[in-house]
Amino acid sequence: MVESVLCIPGNWKDWEEFIEELVNATQGEYIAAGNVLMQVESNRGFEIDFWEYDDRLRIAFEYAGRVNRVSDSFLQIIGEHHHIVYLIGKGGTLIDAHHMALAGNAILKSGGLGVKVETAGKAFEKEQWSALLDPFVESNLYRMFVIDSIGSVDGLTYSCGMHNLGLRDTIVVGESFQESVDLIRIFSFYMIIDKPLISEGQTFSRDLESPKFRIVNESSQPNMGIELFENPYGMWRLSRV
Repeated sequence: MVESVLCIPGNWKDWEEFIEELVNATQGEYIAAGNVLMQVESNRGFEIDFWEYDDRLRIAFEYAGRVNRVSDSFLQIIGEHHHIVYLIGKGGTLIDAHHMALAGNAILKSGGLGVKVETAGKAFEKEQWSALLDPFVESNLYRMFVIDSIGSVDGLTYSCGMHNLGLRDTIVVGESFQESVDLIRIFSFYMIIDKPLISEGQTFSRDLESPKFRIVNESSQPNMGIELFENPYGMWRLSRV
C-alpha cells in the first residue's frame, strides 16, 4: 500500500492539548486517540506520531520550501516549534490525496504552523496549503503533493510525488531545465485531469504547434530505493521525437 506522509510542527505543550485543540478547531469533525486521527463522518483513519522538538526542522523546511518561496519569518516560526505531528495515511488515488490534504488542514487549524510533504520533499506555509483547498479543484493536489523541478548533474529533469496521487512520475531528457519543468507540469496535469490510458511508445505534445515527445518507460528512477520518494507505479520518460 502506498502511504503519504505529512510533517506538521506546532506549539502544543503536550499531546492532551493537541487533542483538545483538534476537536475544538474542527468542531468535532476530527478526533484523535492513541496513534489514530479520525475523520468522523467518513470514518477514515490516519496514523499519527507526536514528536518532541527537532532542531533540524528549520533547515528541512528551508530546503523543501524553495519552490514555494517560504519566508524567513515563517522559517523562524518553524524553528521555534514545540512539537511535531507526523500524519501518515493511505495514498495512491486522487481521493486519498484529497482526504490527506484535508486532514493536514485540520491540524493546521488546530495550531499547526506549516506543512512539509515528506513523500515529495515540498514545504508550505500554513496559508499556502489552506488556499489550495478553498476553493478546491482536483489539479491542486498536484501543487500540494508533487515537486516537478528536480534537476540532475547529467541534465535530466524529473518530478517526485506523483505516487501520492496514484500516478507515474515523469523524467525529461535533452531539453533545457525550464522547458523540461513546463513539459512535466503540462503532462502531469494531462494525466490528472484527462485521465488518459497511456501506452509506451505513444507521443505527447503541449499543443499542435509544439514538438512531439515519445513516451517510454523509465526503468531506472532517480529515487529508486528511497522509501519515501520511489514511485511504485513507475516513471515515464519523455524525449523529443
